[in-house]
Amino acid sequence: MKLVIAEKPSVGNSIAKVIGANKRRGEGYTEGNGYIVSWCFGHLVALSSPEEYDKRYEKPWKFENLPILPEEFKWTVAESTAAQFEILKSLMQRDDVEELICATDAGREGECVFRYVYYQAGCTKPFKRLWISSMTDEAIRDGFSELRDGSEYDALYRSGLARNKADWIVGMNATQLFTVKYRNMLSVGRVQTPTLAMLVEREKKIEQFASAKYYSAVLSCGKFTAESEKIEGQTAAETAVSACGESAEVKTVVKEQKNANPPKLYDLTTLQRDCNKLYGYTAQQTLDCAQKLYESKLMTYPRTDSNYITDDMEQQAAEMVKLCARVFPFGESYDALSCEPDIKRLINNDKVSDHHALLPTREINRYNFDNLTEECYNVLCLVAARLLCAVAPKHTYDTVTAELLCGDTMFTAKGKTVVQGGWKQLEADIKAHMKGIVADASDDDEEENTKALPPLEVGKVVPVKSAKLAEHKTTPPKRYTEDMLLSAMEHAGNDDYDENEDVEKKGLGTPATRAAIIETLVKRQYVERKGKQLIPTDKGRRVIDVVPENVKSAKMTAEWETTLQRIARGEASDEEFLNEIIEFTKALIRDNKTEATKNANPFRFSRLPSIGKCPKCGKNVYAFPKSYSCEDSHGQCGFFFMKEIWGKEISETQAKRVLEKGSSIVLKGFTTKRGDVVSGKLVLGEDMRVRVEIEK
Repeated sequence: MKLVIAEKPSVGNSIAKVIGANKRRGEGYTEGNGYIVSWCFGHLVALSSPEEYDKRYEKPWKFENLPILPEEFKWTVAESTAAQFEILKSLMQRDDVEELICATDAGREGECVFRYVYYQAGCTKPFKRLWISSMTDEAIRDGFSELRDGSEYDALYRSGLARNKADWIVGMNATQLFTVKYRNMLSVGRVQTPTLAMLVEREKKIEQFASAKYYSAVLSCGKFTAESEKIEGQTAAETAVSACGESAEVKTVVKEQKNANPPKLYDLTTLQRDCNKLYGYTAQQTLDCAQKLYESKLMTYPRTDSNYITDDMEQQAAEMVKLCARVFPFGESYDALSCEPDIKRLINNDKVSDHHALLPTREINRYNFDNLTEECYNVLCLVAARLLCAVAPKHTYDTVTAELLCGDTMFTAKGKTVVQGGWKQLEADIKAHMKGIVADASDDDEEENTKALPPLEVGKVVPVKSAKLAEHKTTPPKRYTEDMLLSAMEHAGNDDYDENEDVEKKGLGTPATRAAIIETLVKRQYVERKGKQLIPTDKGRRVIDVVPENVKSAKMTAEWETTLQRIARGEASDEEFLNEIIEFTKALIRDNKTEATKNANPFRFSRLPSIGKCPKCGKNVYAFPKSYSCEDSHGQCGFFFMKEIWGKEISETQAKRVLEKGSSIVLKGFTTKRGDVVSGKLVLGEDMRVRVEIEK
């Protein structure tokens, strides 16, 4: 008898059906055809918390107990899943069970899910590994015919175990260290803190940004316009405009044909980025949908970091192109190209490690999509659309850049003519078929909107209808969206990384963990979502202000992640990696193990955002649920004003302005006692009360 252990019940039931192990059902398992199939519920076993080693580690935490570095790590079975663990343990101990088959998710975390249970149960029986990239019946049958020896994945397990221990060592010690030091609960993590630091750094750059004006001169030449280079100073720009005559001479004309190659197939991160950009889905929502599609046998294994397939999948990919073109409503747009799919460009054996790029499966040919949620269907459509675009022809276009002299100033005109729409035309047609896309207009490529120029020749004189002054302003960096943050996390530690290059990425976290990191920051109220934007809260900013540079260093954390990848490939030592983590933790505590600041204000790390300084006492003013109040509003100060005044909600932006400048801008929508709707300003009086001053 062989015991198969899956990661969750739904996967276990799918496997049991294929291998015929569904003849008899017991509590927490099914049996038949020489197999027993059971399952975990994700991680059943986890590293024990510090207080489970020694009661002295219980709260209140103390400096003298640090660092906490177990000689041997202990493991705990979660109380909520203890019953299933006991079922698995008893099944492993059955006399008729001679061999186990690890059928958890085919990745680092899946390997750990199985191994932790296996070792905690004290099992020593041999085991094989099922390694599949989709949950279709065919893939499961093929996987069982090609089971691998469990020892082939020892290095992958050591990598996962090392990551788990490293996160425990850094997280437990750093959290206790800075919580005691600043007398407030501060969560610090090996990956989450550098990620938060990137958000805080971007927010500070935005706040410190000083917009500067610059100018240019613009010629209107009938069918096209031409613009000068940036001109410093309005007077100089006005002089350039006034010197322009009624005609301009063409000095140079440069024509060039360019190609835009089709996009690569999706890995998990690029799928999450596009789902956020196009639909506003969070990284976690996209991952959840991808996992459901995988378990529904509609898509291949989601937690992949590869954009390629292997050469033995060429025929399968060609079949999937035909299926996607037939099954999805945008397939007609692909057929209209009337081209042979370029499957070869999808193949790169060297760029596929554990799993290939995301693909739909043959199951799409017979599945009723009405059973999918709108979100899951949209995710599946994007994966199918990406496959069609990836095998479509190049986008080819001609560019023309002309320089014209008018007065004493050189002007530049640019034009573009599409020679072959190729994959970009296909992508535009596909998006027109897809519902619910909420991409910002600013996401459009500026070059896409460039029109063709009329025929121009060197020496030709063209009439100028008008010359005008154009005023521009420099703009601050954009706030991170999840799309942008995922990209930043992926590229962290790769300063010279080009998105189009096939280089090994270091990065913060892995495709499988980045969504959870973002959700953790939101859950702990270090970050808040406003639409698509991720904005660090005052609490999050304060954490980054007090932790030392090496704790929030994205570069160092990315280097650690690279080492973990090398451990998984058998190229680095997990023991040496953990020794480095231990030395780092010891140094961190040694350098920061000082008594808590006597004047440390626990409210400093309030979950509420600070909007400015109190005009009465100088302390922080926070945005409470119903008011903007000084942190000492219940003490001697007492300063506050309501969030809703005269029936109008007062935004944080205007509340900040009241604190900084003494009044808001003119606001519409105040309602008087008589019911009249009026405009007015919020004004801070000498008595430190905020009132409405009606605009006459």
